[in-house]
Amino acid sequence: MRKILSLVFKILLITIVVLWIGLIFVEAGRYKKDESMLVVLKEETLNYDDGHVYVYYGLGYKKIVYERLSINGKQFGHIFTTVREKVDK
Repeated sequence: MRKILSLVFKILLITIVVLWIGLIFVEAGRYKKDESMLVVLKEETLNYDDGHVYVYYGLGYKKIVYERLSINGKQFGHIFTTVREKVDK
């Protein structure tokens, strides 16, 4: 009985990881097409003197949309991706 439960747990864990990786690829594809995210756990708006930055958190990843005079664009990355304060040279 214990071997069966262990096998079921391993299969379930592998299935969850594969689905999660698939979701990341789907979200990255939607990002490239400029579509909204499917899974948004939290939204955050950062206000600056020259505009706004919108941060959308997903399951281990986030999308950042810059609508500022000094920075304009978007960014997709892992959950630890930081919001840029100034333009990279």
